Formats: sequence, structure tokens, C-alpha cells
Amino acid sequence: MDHNITTQIIGILETGYEAICYLEDCIQNGELNLSDIKVLDNMLELVDALDKVTVNVSVPNRVKEINANIIFYINQLEQSVMNDKINEFLYDFRFHFRSLFRILEFEVAYIIENFVNKEDHPRLYPEVGIVDHKEIASKGKETFCKASVVLLAYNNLDYTRDCVESILMNTDDVDYELILVDNGSTDGTKEYFDSIVGAKVIHLKYNLHVVKGFNIGMMAAEGEYCATVCNDFIFTPNWLKNLIICIESDPCIGYVSPGATFISNLQQISMPFYSKEDFQEKAREYNISDPSKWEERVVLLPNVLCCSTALLDRIGYYDTRFFRGEFADDDISFRIRRAGYKLIYCADTVTHHYGSLTTVSDHQTNSLEEGRQTFLDKYGMDAWLDARMNPTYLKIDFSQLSNVKSILGIDVKCGATLMQIKNQIWSSFGAKPQLSICTTEHKYEIDVKSISEDVILLDDLRHFPEKLNHKYDLVYIEKPLDCYSDELDKIFSNLSKVMNMNGKIIFTVNNSVYIDTIYDMLNSSNFMHNRKIYIRDMLCLQAKIYGFEQNSIISFLHDHSPENSKIVGKLANFLAGEKELETKYIESILSTKLELYQMHYQDH
Repeated sequence: MDHNITTQIIGILETGYEAICYLEDCIQNGELNLSDIKVLDNMLELVDALDKVTVNVSVPNRVKEINANIIFYINQLEQSVMNDKINEFLYDFRFHFRSLFRILEFEVAYIIENFVNKEDHPRLYPEVGIVDHKEIASKGKETFCKASVVLLAYNNLDYTRDCVESILMNTDDVDYELILVDNGSTDGTKEYFDSIVGAKVIHLKYNLHVVKGFNIGMMAAEGEYCATVCNDFIFTPNWLKNLIICIESDPCIGYVSPGATFISNLQQISMPFYSKEDFQEKAREYNISDPSKWEERVVLLPNVLCCSTALLDRIGYYDTRFFRGEFADDDISFRIRRAGYKLIYCADTVTHHYGSLTTVSDHQTNSLEEGRQTFLDKYGMDAWLDARMNPTYLKIDFSQLSNVKSILGIDVKCGATLMQIKNQIWSSFGAKPQLSICTTEHKYEIDVKSISEDVILLDDLRHFPEKLNHKYDLVYIEKPLDCYSDELDKIFSNLSKVMNMNGKIIFTVNNSVYIDTIYDMLNSSNFMHNRKIYIRDMLCLQAKIYGFEQNSIISFLHDHSPENSKIVGKLANFLAGEKELETKYIESILSTKLELYQMHYQDH
């Protein structure tokens, strides 16, 4: 795509935007007449021109589907004027046509982003500039109602009906509007939505899929907060009230979400039930607002994306580049957190999730890996490995951490596991430890600074005690010790200098004879070949020299990669026939990838 084509595209978008602004001015001034409507004919020409200049672009996009919806609503607008149906015209212009054009702008802006200076076009690129918290708060005071509940549905009418009924039944304690988005359904969803009295209904003639379907609903929101939901959920007493209590408890909270009966990211709440009525009664007893169950997170899954409406507008809603929706939730978590807001998981509130009905058609493709790669391309990070909680956290013995008031995290990636350790201490003992972070991996700087005001960037661990102002009750090192070039003697010597008496350290070490490690060492980079090999007894002896005593060592197994699973299977069959090999060795090579160490400091 050359400069001339990019300039042409920008010109088309600007002309369309000006036409919409012109019509809005006419409407607001009460001076709209038939001659003004001819602007819509020009819009048809603009849409056709955009179709032609973007038809051969290589990035996946939905320009054609967006344009098809725009054309449909241009015809609807013209029919409304001809039939003197002014209210229908105003509704379709505001909640369909204008929003669809904005969605088109974001889509095209993504396509041409590598060929323009984003600073010159802040309307097309919401990431430009700083998010003004005072402006966001001010806009929240000028809203039509407290909350806008936005439900997106594509077919699955029976589930959709259950979802809508649960919202209507359980949200009368909040001043809210209900926005129902029909994403081009063909099963009667359109007619059902039209039957809901008082709802704001948005119909897409053609399916725009998850990201753009949610975005058009959020663009219609007029509440102070916007709560987006999928049609495969059932909502419960106090669900929205509890979320609002949480988000209004601290102006720095930007996004909250409840638990669900079926979800990942440690947001699942187990609640067996035998009927919908039984579930509602159990949820009524459970859903009591309780700040001790609020957990600050690095990434939230949007069982409900409950966020300031003004903030969503400022950051540009879900990022359109996530073609099938996978990892768009990780992305919006990153953008809200990087804008200076906290993300809170409200474990005091449960909903029921049937499981991915909204995205089931996309799951039949390679959508997960596609979305994961999109996130990696955008941030230079793996959403799962860098921003989600390390499952080794679940093996930590928290009963030994009751007196922890301060935590030093070392090389904690984006800080998801470190934050969960803090959450667990808060939940268990009613104290929120102060976080400090040292990182030798500078790409995580912006993210760890979003969760701690005390962040120190290092090149290595040799001199880190000199950078710290005080000592700590707990040091958590997420990066395995064998991955450091620093000598073990120096690491423990430095750790002893930053520990309070009876302080704890938690770290991991890779099992050097684990099958994945051996395979990676034979087939990969110098980094693998240069990794240290630590024997458990030697490591514990070295730690003891500097005043550390062992509390526990726990073996932990990550999931195998698909390739290595095949190797493991072959090796297991082979080892099964080798009677003279010790069972302990076989288990080590097949079952122990990481060893989790917990030690306490006693001085020496």
C-alpha cells in the first residue's frame, strides 16, 4: 500500500466523518430537510470507494461486512425520510449508521496503521495521547442512567432468552438501560429482542462477529458504566449492584468482573446446582458484597466487562485487529491498566456460564493461536506466558506467610502471579502487603509499573541490594534460578541482604533431566545450552550458608507441548521395559518440570 492510496483512504474517511457531523448539526438544530439527505448518496459512493481500495489488503478485516451493514442502513434512513418516520430515522442514524461508520473508521485505521503517522489522526487511533482521569470522571456525572447493560447475541435463542430474563429479574436494584445487539441472527432473535419492552435494540443485518458486535453496543451506551455480557450467561441477584459498589470504591478502579461457574483465569466459582431456580437461590445467598474477596489482577476475563463508559469510548473499545475476538479481552485489560486504572476480580459475585456459545463458530477455526499471535505482534509478549498467572502459585504454602507486610518480586514478567500472591495474603490474613519489583527484563517495565510504584530496572542480580531502600518479609522470584548467569553463591548472598528476620523466599528451579528440557537443549539456542544445572542438595546447602532454611520443596509439572507429548509417550513406552531403571528417575524425567522452593531466613 503506497502513500497515495493511504492519503486517498484518509480523505475518504474524513469526507464521511464531515458528512455525519453535518447531518448531526442539522438534526440538533431541527433543520433537517430532504436536500440534506442527499448526503447519504455521497456516503454510498464513499463506501464503494473504500471497498475498492481495501479489497486486496493482506491483513484479515471485515470491511466488506461493515459496508454491507452501512448500505443497508443508508437505505433504511432514506425510506424513513420518504415515509415521514422521523423517529425511526433518528434512532437508526444514531445507533446504527453513525456507529457503523465509526467501526469502519477503526477497521480501516488498523489496515493502514503502518503507513501513517498516528499522531496526525487521534480520532482514528485512540492510543494516541494520555488518558485524562479527571475528564473520564467528569463525563460520568453527565449520564442518562447509572449503567448500560449490553448483551450481544448471535442465534442460540433459547440461551439468549434465559440470559435476558435473568437480567430483567435480577437488575431492578440499579438504574440501568438494556441494550440488545442482534449480530445478524436468523433464528428469531431479532423478533424476540423487539418484544422486550424498554430495551434499546440494535440489529445488524449481517454478522460482524464478536469484537465489532460488542463495540456497536458499547457505542450506544448512555450509562455512567457499561456492562457488556454474552448470551451464554445467567445473571444473579445483586450481580450489577455488587460490581458498581466495587468500581465506585476507588477512583483508580477502571474495570471489574465477577466470577462464573465455568471460566478460566482463576475466576471460576464452584456452585453445584440442580435447576436454574436452585442456582438463583444459592447465588442470592452467595452474592454479598465483600471487599475481602476483591482481587486486583493484571488480566481479567470479561464474564462482565464492567467499565466506565467514557473510558471505553476514550480507549476505542475492543481492538478491531482481534479478528475473531480471541485475546481481545487480554488486550483491553492491558489498555485499561496501562491507562492508569486497576482491574478487580469480584469473587463475591457469581454468574453461570454455559461456555463460549457466542464464539463457538470461531473456535472451529485456529482462532486461539491466531489471536495469541495478534497479541504477540502488538505487545511483543505472549498473553499466556507473560501476563497470566503461573500455575506454580497454587502450590505455595500460604499458611507460612501470615506476617508478610512487604513483598519484593524479582523478574515477575507482567506481575500476574506476584499480584495473586498479594491477593491470597489479603484474603487469608486481612493485610495487603506493599509491593516492590526488580526486573532484569525491561520489556515488562510499563506493566509492572502499573501494579507497583516501586519498580527498579536491573541488568543483572549482582548489585540489586544496593538499589533497595529497605528489607522484605517475602521475596518471590518467578524466573527459575538456573536461567540466570549470576552465580548461585552471589544470588543467595544478595538475597540475605534484603531479608527481614524470619522472612521467606519463594523460587523455582528447572529439573535438568526433564524430557522437555533435554529436548529443548538438544534443539534450541545457546540460552538453553548455557543454563545452569542445579542439584537439589547442593542448592539447599548453598542457601544454608547464607542463613536460609528449607521449608518445602514441591515438584510441579506444566503441560507438555504437543510435539514433546509425542516424545514423552515414546520414551515412557521404552522406559517401561527397562526394569533396572529406578522408578524415581523415570518419574523425574517424565513428571517433574519445575521444583518450587520455599525457604525462610534465619541469618548465619
